[in-house]
Amino acid sequence: MLSNFTAIEGRSFGYWRLVIFFGVLVLIGAGSFVAVEVHGHGITGMNNQIVWGVPHVFAISLLVMASGALNLGSMSTVFAVKQFKQFGRFSAFLAIALLIGGLAVLMLDLGRPDRLLLTMMHMNFRSMFTLNVFLYSGFIILCFLYLWSMFEYHQFTKVIGSAAFMWRVILTTGTGSIFGVLHAREVFHSAITAPTFVALSLSSGTAISILLLVTTFKQTKRDLEDKVVFGLRNALIFFILLVAYLLVVEKFTKYYSPAFYDVQGWILTGPYSSLYIFGVWGAAIIIPLAILFHPSKGNSVSGVMWASLFSIIGTFSIVAHLLLAGQAYPLNMFPGYEVSSAFMDGVTATYSPAAVEYMLGFGGIGIAGIIYLLGIKFFRMLPDKAVAPEGYELPWNP
Repeated sequence: MLSNFTAIEGRSFGYWRLVIFFGVLVLIGAGSFVAVEVHGHGITGMNNQIVWGVPHVFAISLLVMASGALNLGSMSTVFAVKQFKQFGRFSAFLAIALLIGGLAVLMLDLGRPDRLLLTMMHMNFRSMFTLNVFLYSGFIILCFLYLWSMFEYHQFTKVIGSAAFMWRVILTTGTGSIFGVLHAREVFHSAITAPTFVALSLSSGTAISILLLVTTFKQTKRDLEDKVVFGLRNALIFFILLVAYLLVVEKFTKYYSPAFYDVQGWILTGPYSSLYIFGVWGAAIIIPLAILFHPSKGNSVSGVMWASLFSIIGTFSIVAHLLLAGQAYPLNMFPGYEVSSAFMDGVTATYSPAAVEYMLGFGGIGIAGIIYLLGIKFFRMLPDKAVAPEGYELPWNP
């Protein structure tokens, strides 16, 4: 296996076209931030019922993928999967880029980012938001140390890589727990939510790694052996199946209790049922698995890339459904009684996202994209050639 890492030249028209594209997204996001800062959240589609909107969907999805982007590094360092060792630097750097992009959206959507200082000065350690401040900052620090060890001090790589692996599991658990611990929100509250987010990070992180690796190697005319891609494909299959398993377990436990019949029926028939059926199950589970298990498409690099793209779309769909449907379902303030008033009690909330919200979300993607493009240009992140170890054979094919 080759381990000669180099930076890309980054002089082609295609490279600068991508830089300009992501730069435009950053400017669009900055413009939307200024608009919200000046005019307030009244120009968004968010309201007193839906206070976490589309920007939070982008932010949380990027944070989940950031945790999962460390998959390749974790599999090589912690689980000694040799064929992925050559992607360790790429893995750690991609995690940093996605995390910064997600946190930027989260910060700017506050309307008054300066108020973050208040949470730092008056911390409530019983709040998941306070704990996540330490989890996110700690994860970035560990990823930088992990990257630093792979560049200069290889003797520390295993220790720091193992710490980063454990931290990322805790981080994603904390992100899922923001919703899972809320008893008042019946769509949110579940002990399965946190492990589902961990599984979702595994699938989405592997999917975005496949897309970026194949695209980057192709555009920079570097060799990427198909065996390596198919090894990632096999991992993606099991990660998607793990997500499906946890979703089924959650539905089984909810339907087992009559107390949840109403909310589960609403999920399948209410205003967000299409997002659940076609987004959560269609894009995230059924379509990727159908492609990956297809005899020809599942054994082609292009087919694996399409499945990865649908998996990423499905990740956004799962987060969007959990977030938006969870807030739209009316609070059950007095169990066993019907509640109605002029204050939307007992009524499903409505939400129509404004363009400024999408602009802010795409701004976060732009930030992550710019960081990634500049990183592979100025630092030795990628190997000249990515090949499987000598004698390596895939354990199975779909």
